[in-house]
Amino acid sequence: MGGSVIDLESLLATGCTSDERIGIGLMGKMLSSTASLLSDRGCGGVELVGYDDPSEMSQALLRREIDGGVRGAMSSKDVLGELRDAYDLDRILRTAVLGSADGRAFLLTPVGIDEGRTLDQRMELVLATIDYLRPTGWSLKAGVLSKGRTEDGGRGEDIRRSLEEGVELVGRLRADGIDAKHHGILVEEAARECDILVAPDGVTGNLMFRALHFVGAGRAYGAPVLNLPGVFVDTSRAKEDFVEPILLAAGLSKLGCGRVGGA
Repeated sequence: MGGSVIDLESLLATGCTSDERIGIGLMGKMLSSTASLLSDRGCGGVELVGYDDPSEMSQALLRREIDGGVRGAMSSKDVLGELRDAYDLDRILRTAVLGSADGRAFLLTPVGIDEGRTLDQRMELVLATIDYLRPTGWSLKAGVLSKGRTEDGGRGEDIRRSLEEGVELVGRLRADGIDAKHHGILVEEAARECDILVAPDGVTGNLMFRALHFVGAGRAYGAPVLNLPGVFVDTSRAKEDFVEPILLAAGLSKLGCGRVGGA
């Protein structure tokens, strides 16, 4: 299967036409200017609730006083820590929603430097991503990446191990009925053919994200937390505005993402 099945524009449009109540880590002028940007885009039905306390936003999401949350300008460490505590989680699972410079949407996981260190963890991330996004109706193909081409196994123990794990991960995913292919280090090939790019580990995934978004003119829409019974979109504080993450959160909430497989 070639080409993306991710209809991101429709998902954002669903968020834009919704009346979801979205909490965000912004206050004062930043909050009011963001609300104005939403209104200018024709998304005035989305209600923003500003927070400057990660605990308050996490508790509001837990009590369903808001339909979804966006990190905004808050510290990632603080917000994700509060979410772990509020929902009694041992870890946070995230997958980034990205767009290439030529407009192709795809997903990337793992993206946190301490995530996806083992084959089992990367398997869990792919399964959680597919389960979380099931209400979208997208049929997602996974492109598994490794630290070299398939013929590079003799160029270092870490490269050999990464290649072997990539092959094994594809086998496990296929055994679970998921369309998957091992692309070695050929990220450009995987991005053309697949919808979920699976990095060899979180450090690699984080470098890929930063190279694409901050250097390569790609789009970053946010990284939904996959193991919540609701919607929370992690974002970079370096974004110029948060309209697209807000619409992503509103669209995911409107469709009921996170309420099917969330723990």
